[in-house]
Amino acid sequence: MTDHASPMRADLTVPVRTLGWAAGLAVLSGGAYWALLGWDTQRDLDPATGSITGPWSAWQVLGLAAVVGGLAFAAGRARRAWLATFVIPAAVTASFIVSASQDPDGDGLWPIGAALVALGTVAGVVLVSFVTQALSRLR
Repeated sequence: MTDHASPMRADLTVPVRTLGWAAGLAVLSGGAYWALLGWDTQRDLDPATGSITGPWSAWQVLGLAAVVGGLAFAAGRARRAWLATFVIPAAVTASFIVSASQDPDGDGLWPIGAALVALGTVAGVVLVSFVTQALSRLR
């Protein structure tokens, strides 16, 4: 007995997979933001210098960069670099906007921070996903 896929079913496979990838990338990258950065709103005051730092530690930012890099790598291997270029930065930037705009101790400069988050995330995702995609085509 042979299994013959209907033409309609084959036509829906690509959009469904693309939507699945988009949803997965959005949930995982946005979730990583909230797991690593979103919960930390405490700024630290250095009593010796009087300078305020934070709210994040280096390990938190590096952790998010590692997760985003891993997602970009996976998307590049799956030949979905263009999708990753839009979805991952959008999810991370949207999460930053929600978090930073609600900060009661914020200085109102979150739009500049959001632009920097977006630019940095796009640059990193483009680099990792497109290099990975190009290298995977060589195999």
